[in-house]
Amino acid sequence: MIMSKKSAYKKIMNESSSKRVFSEKGIDETLPFSSPEAKQHVDKDLVLMSKHLGKASQQVIKIMMNGVKGGKYDALDLARGIKQGDVRRTHYGETKFIQQLWNKVHDKFRRYSKRGKLR
Repeated sequence: MIMSKKSAYKKIMNESSSKRVFSEKGIDETLPFSSPEAKQHVDKDLVLMSKHLGKASQQVIKIMMNGVKGGKYDALDLARGIKQGDVRRTHYGETKFIQQLWNKVHDKFRRYSKRGKLR
């Protein structure tokens, strides 16, 4: 009995069944837009959405800074409040968005603390 030098994995990959499991089209292919105009409209609207999110992000960070600068709470109270509390305060995904903004700017809050540390 002659044994093949190919491993079992290579045999499976070379069989025709692997073409059904791993499609020949590739992973990165997506469905086309319904029309070229639809793609242009979606691109324009995404730019507008991005601008609105950028403005909203700036306002959220401004509220965070004003609260810490004004002495209402310190930076760690803010961080704890974002992670804990009533889930009904925000809609789904908004708390994660605020958490990402906090992670982006939390180092800038050190200058407003007494010892140069967040706490």
